[in-house]
Amino acid sequence: MDSIPSQESEKLETDGSFSEKSEYIQNGFDKDSNSYPAESSVTSEDNVNMNNSVHLNTTSLSEEISFSESGKNALDQNSESSDQNEDEMPPLIDNENVTNQSLMDQEKKSAMDESENKSNPEPISVSMNRDNVKENDVKDECLREINQEKTCTGEDAEKEEEEYLDILGNGSLKRKILRAAAKNAKRPISSDLVTIKVEGKLEDGTKVDVYDSLSFVLGDGDVIQAWDLAVALMEEGQVIELQTDARFAYGEKGRKPDIPPNSSIAYIIELVKKDYPMDYESMSAAEKLKYGENKRERGNFLFVREEFVSAINSYNKAVRILDPATCSDTAESLQKLLESRLKCYNNMAACQLKTDAYDAAIKSCRMVLDVQPDNVKALFRTGKGLAAKGETKEGLMFMRRAQKLDPDTKVINQEIMKLSKKLQAESQSEKDMYQKMLGQKPPAKTNKQSENSSSVWKWTSVIGGVTIAIVAMGITAYRHLQH
Repeated sequence: MDSIPSQESEKLETDGSFSEKSEYIQNGFDKDSNSYPAESSVTSEDNVNMNNSVHLNTTSLSEEISFSESGKNALDQNSESSDQNEDEMPPLIDNENVTNQSLMDQEKKSAMDESENKSNPEPISVSMNRDNVKENDVKDECLREINQEKTCTGEDAEKEEEEYLDILGNGSLKRKILRAAAKNAKRPISSDLVTIKVEGKLEDGTKVDVYDSLSFVLGDGDVIQAWDLAVALMEEGQVIELQTDARFAYGEKGRKPDIPPNSSIAYIIELVKKDYPMDYESMSAAEKLKYGENKRERGNFLFVREEFVSAINSYNKAVRILDPATCSDTAESLQKLLESRLKCYNNMAACQLKTDAYDAAIKSCRMVLDVQPDNVKALFRTGKGLAAKGETKEGLMFMRRAQKLDPDTKVINQEIMKLSKKLQAESQSEKDMYQKMLGQKPPAKTNKQSENSSSVWKWTSVIGGVTIAIVAMGITAYRHLQH
């Protein structure tokens, strides 16, 4: 791996910091209060007919409502016209809290009369008391204030929650505006060069990622994902508080030595300015090399963290910047551009092998081999890609070329042994398959140990037979001698 550090962490600059109802009213009366029926009428000694009704014009509860003797007489005189306009009358005052003792007596009397003569019930006399009405006004006003206070408290809580914008909708990335931007401030878009002032804090208060001025290309993956997503929603001059889970910051690995694994971080970010996208084609070779190397180093940092997809993205960006065909300069400067570009292709191939993108890895390696046919790393990675695709023989061929150029590299030798065994097994499998196709029975596999054991038993049997024969001949000769 070219220039892939074993551990890389971002450098921190000097510490920097930032200095920085709808109203609802309940109308009406308390339904739980002691109230009397809405309809009321005046009882006189002359037994006014039940059909006569009274229309009270209630403009305000605080006004005095009473009936004088003259009013009673006027009521008796106008009872006929009241009957005619009964359908046009507005409803009477509802839910009045009347405590007059005479009213209570009249109600009792009315209830008794009603039980005795349901066909001709006596109407209930109502006497309105000015003090009682005012008391109700006070009670209702208190109820309004209580309800208003409760409503405002709930709205304040909702408003506080709404101050944080859930960027992704899952609670893992939220922002709150601390200082609004100017009226005509502009918002950056992808590929714009942005400059931010940032300060982060871990949950224990430790400051991290403190930069007075940090510039990066928006959307290129040059910074943590939380910044790329949040800054894209900001405007020039705006200051926000950004709360991010570890997933969009430094993940499960963290960043040694200052950021532990799985750390949530709160950032204060100010978008200082935005510039238009960088025109790499018009740059000199030295400028191209500077920006291209920055992208390659970012890719190396992500490779070490095993963030292979993000690393591939950074290497791709670097390859485009480091194209020597888009600028004219000295041969030496162009050669440096080309060498840096080939390193990016090689490292990108390593990432592609990790993500099982074998065709892409082989293509990246061939971009190197077209310029440097004896590049050992490109040969090795091409061999691995071909072998992974099942082209073991071709992969072994590239491995042996790499071994010839660098015979002492242990990993190349190990890979060759591995592929050689694999190729031998594949060849034997092909032979067995062809024999089955031709109707021939594959030779049974024999075990050397069993063959050796069979030979021992064979010779043992022979020797034993010879011994028995000799013994038998000896016995026969002995018997002849006895006779």
